[in-house]
Parts: sequence; C-alpha cells; structure tokens
Amino acid sequence: MNPYDELGLVPVINACGTPTMYGGSLMAEEVLGVMRAAARHFCPLDEVHAHVGKRIAQLLEVEAAYVTAGAACGLVLTTAACMAGSDPERITQLPDTTGLRRDVIVQEPHRIPYDQAVRLTGARLVEIPGAAADQAAAVRAAIGPGTAALFYCAHAMAAPGSLPFAEMVAIARDGGVPLIVDAASECPPPATLTRFAHGGADLVIFSGGKSIMGPQSTGLVIGRHDLIAACAANGTPHAAVGRPMKVSREEVFGFLRALELYLARDHDADAARWRSQVAHVRDGLTQVPTIQVETVVIRETYNVPMLAVRPRPPASHWRQEVVAHLRNGQPRVAVAEHFFEDGIVINPHMLLPGEEEMVLTRLLEILTPV
Repeated sequence: MNPYDELGLVPVINACGTPTMYGGSLMAEEVLGVMRAAARHFCPLDEVHAHVGKRIAQLLEVEAAYVTAGAACGLVLTTAACMAGSDPERITQLPDTTGLRRDVIVQEPHRIPYDQAVRLTGARLVEIPGAAADQAAAVRAAIGPGTAALFYCAHAMAAPGSLPFAEMVAIARDGGVPLIVDAASECPPPATLTRFAHGGADLVIFSGGKSIMGPQSTGLVIGRHDLIAACAANGTPHAAVGRPMKVSREEVFGFLRALELYLARDHDADAARWRSQVAHVRDGLTQVPTIQVETVVIRETYNVPMLAVRPRPPASHWRQEVVAHLRNGQPRVAVAEHFFEDGIVINPHMLLPGEEEMVLTRLLEILTPV
C-alpha cells in the first residue's frame, strides 16, 4: 500500500537536501524495526530518556545528551534550562520570567527565523548590531545580571562580522554564562557532532531527522550534565514549557539506532557518491548555453558537494519559473532555493542512486531552448 497514492499525493525526487519542508531524510529499515519493537512495550519515558541519553553520551564522548522533539524544541529546552535550571518552581513559572535571568545575547548575523522558539520560553533576545565596530566588546558589554545565555548559530560562523567560535566560548566563560550553539543541520562531516561540545560550548543542538536520518520529529542536545538534566526537567513528560513538544519512546529509540548507524557509515563512500551525482548533472548541463553551472561546498560544517545553476545572463523570475516547472512536472523534483538568490542548487545529500539521471532529464526539458 502506498499511502501517498491513497490520498492522491505525488512524492518528489529530493534534490533539495534535508529541509523539514520535504521530510528531512529517509529512515533505514533497522530504525523502523527498532521503533516497531519499542512500540510493543511500556516504560517510564524519563527512564527511557535517561538511558538513551547515557548511551548517546558514550557514543559521542560528551558529558550528557538528551533526545528532543526536533531541533526547534532544542532551542526551547536549552533556553528554559539556562533560565529555570531544574528548579520545579521556576520551571512551572515559565514563560513568566519575573525574577529570572531572561536575556539571550545573539549577534545580528546569528539571528534565524527559528529563534522564535527561544522567545517561546519568555526569554528576550538581545541583538548585537552588525554595525558595532568591536563585536567582542559589544557582546561583553551586553552581559549583565539578567543574562541567561549567549546564542551562536553554527551556519553563521563565516558570516561577515561573526565572532569566531573560540572567542564566543572565551566570552561566555569570562561572563559566567552558558553558550548555546544551534548546529541543527551542520553535518556531515560527522566530526561536527562533537566539535562544538569538545570546543567549549555548554549546550549544542542538532536535528535528528536530517543527516543522522532518524525520525523527522527528533533532535538532540548535548552538553553539560547539569544543563542537560535541566533540559529534561523542562521537557516531556513533565508539566513544563516543553510539554507540548512530545517525543515518543519509539522515536527516542529510533533516533538512537539511527545515530549508531550514522556513526558506523562509510562516509567516504557517501561523499564519493555525492560527487559522482553532482558531476553527472553538471556534465549533462554543460550543453545548455543559457546557464552557468558550478560545483560548490557551502560551508565546512556541512560539506556536501552541490551544484549551483544560474541563468546566463542573469534573469529576473528565472528561479521561480524553473522551480515551479520542476515541482509541477513528472516526475516532480525539489531543488534548493535558499543558498543563492540568483539560482537553484542541486543538493545530492538525499538523492537515491540513479535519481540524478531523472533530475538531469527534467532540467534539460526545462532549460534547453526549443
């Protein structure tokens, strides 16, 4: 039975990567099997979290770990942990922050649409303007009695004006406040899973349904024992600000198995396949005179090779029209639109072997002059 067919839905070929919009990633049969097995038994959820978290911490060689209901949930729980800790009265008080530290300091380049999740706790984002001549001094000056945490977004590390990660760690230590790092989609390489925690971050957030290929609705927080314990205290199944963000026992076990599989993967073979798929599409498009193609790696913390496709010369509405044709044709193809303003990107991260040929065929149908 195909549930998509039942409802008249048409799946897409995913040349976009791991965005939530298209479902993130595909789970292995082993992951699905573990989830089915976990669904046949009952167990206190806090015990499941504690034991799975301990296993994850061992796998990653970090202090502690906690499985969340997605990376956005991780933003909520890490912020709540920094404000309320594990104190039952403070936890119950949120999102009322009276008498609590509530300020989360963030540089302007590190603002993201998802940081609304930080504010769900009652926290206030204190933005350091990008125009500040001395960013380090501005961040230090912003730290005060009301500061709950510093926030750093891994994908903005190389943004103009962004402070180096090590410098943010030093500022957090000097100021006596925790540093939260959002690294939701920053993998591969697998080393990204530990580089921030090992480098001094107090809490690091990842998506569980992207590169790790666990259940789409899972995420991971790793970091200090006390703060991870506070994340758990502010999360489900407790009556806390994180209670609506439920992660089931099946998903917790599924994420653990997905992580085990991910760490054991042949990552060099993955990278070789991605390079081959990108090269196939690139070589096939070189015959089209109205476009330019370029192989790119967007950032070191997400080092999947991709193909940027741009119109030559630049043309307004080109991207929208190409995306619409790809999405509405047969087969349907989803491509990345968020990396460059003037073109599309073919991301092979979630392309199945052989799907690159279908992507190329559809692009040639659309881009080849009649």
